[in-house]
Amino acid sequence: MNWGRLAAAVLLGTALLAGEPAAAADTVSRVVLDDDFSGARGDAPGTGTWTVDGGAERAWQDGSGRLVLGSPMRTAKTFRQAYGRAEARVWMNRADEAWRALGVLDASGRTPAGEVEILDSSPVGGDFHTYAIDWTPTTITWSIDGRAVQRFTPAEKVPYAVVLGLGSGDRRSSGMLVDRVTVSVRVKVVPWRAFTGYRAGQHVEYDEEVYRVREPHTSLPGWQPTLVPALFTRI
Repeated sequence: MNWGRLAAAVLLGTALLAGEPAAAADTVSRVVLDDDFSGARGDAPGTGTWTVDGGAERAWQDGSGRLVLGSPMRTAKTFRQAYGRAEARVWMNRADEAWRALGVLDASGRTPAGEVEILDSSPVGGDFHTYAIDWTPTTITWSIDGRAVQRFTPAEKVPYAVVLGLGSGDRRSSGMLVDRVTVSVRVKVVPWRAFTGYRAGQHVEYDEEVYRVREPHTSLPGWQPTLVPALFTRI
């Protein structure tokens, strides 16, 4: 008997049962929300994407690719990724702080606690401007047309919802038109392959798409993310 071959076969079988560890991860940026408000005139924003304070009648699409916003509107889901960017092209009827145009709320709909640093207080005129938020594990930075204007250091790391049209006092918007909103996140991904052990919450790439692992498992041939939705969610 060839004991060397037998030992190799035993080791291979053990590896297949246990699952090889996933390959080294690469960081990629993925767009997880992109709304250009191209619905028919009078249509409310998508209820699966947005929640409007005061009801859907407080926000409507004008039929030419813009949203008329009369109350704060936030994303229906929160974003847990450590790195991300939200961007919106917005017109407001008066100069205002960047966070009123585009801001963040915690999962309970509250403004997160933390420290604010003003970087540039130059006002903007009553025209369309691109407002953006870049967040990291430690800071959130606002910019207008690429100019950083405010930095926020949250007291704790929590998932964020993106909100448009926050006002003061009763939190009513000052009146806004929104041309487009996009949210992208940075995630670490590993390629999908058979006989590999994956952890819940891990991200894998298959056929140029990224999926989040829903349940820990060792993959088998035929368990590609497109074929086993119980194990993977496409992001």
